[in-house]
Amino acid sequence: MPDLLAVGRVARAHGIRGRVLIAPYNADSEGLDRVRRLWLGGREFEVERAERVHLGYLVALRGVTGRDRAEELRGQEVQVDRAELPALDAGEMYAIDLIGFAVADAQGNVRGVVEDVEAAGPQDLLRLEGGVLVPFGLVREVQTEARRILVDAPEGLFDLEE
Repeated sequence: MPDLLAVGRVARAHGIRGRVLIAPYNADSEGLDRVRRLWLGGREFEVERAERVHLGYLVALRGVTGRDRAEELRGQEVQVDRAELPALDAGEMYAIDLIGFAVADAQGNVRGVVEDVEAAGPQDLLRLEGGVLVPFGLVREVQTEARRILVDAPEGLFDLEE
């Protein structure tokens, strides 16, 4: 089984021939126009053609012909094999890989565990268990081996209203 990475969602059908528009989780993502296979709802599809466009990627999938068939895929999460994506630079990692990391403040107090990564305009957010949202801009250091993220947290960031 390939090592799958969630990279986006099917935004909508495009045109009458069955292409889909994929909205990537990372607007700056590269390389989805070069993958040969992707998974939607646990099903593997062969990519016939893909091109980068303003809103994401237009993709033609083998076996998906016609707008109705493409429309059935709307909203499904898109996964690809990590091995098909461009290599990461030293010190880089995919944001989705931060799920499960502990988040600690400048004093070293663990304030929660990353449950999800959310796109929020120009800056993504780490959603911690319990609902606290931490902007990526507050991340000071990612300690990969320790599975820990150190943040510069302003006063009140971790105080949830009751």
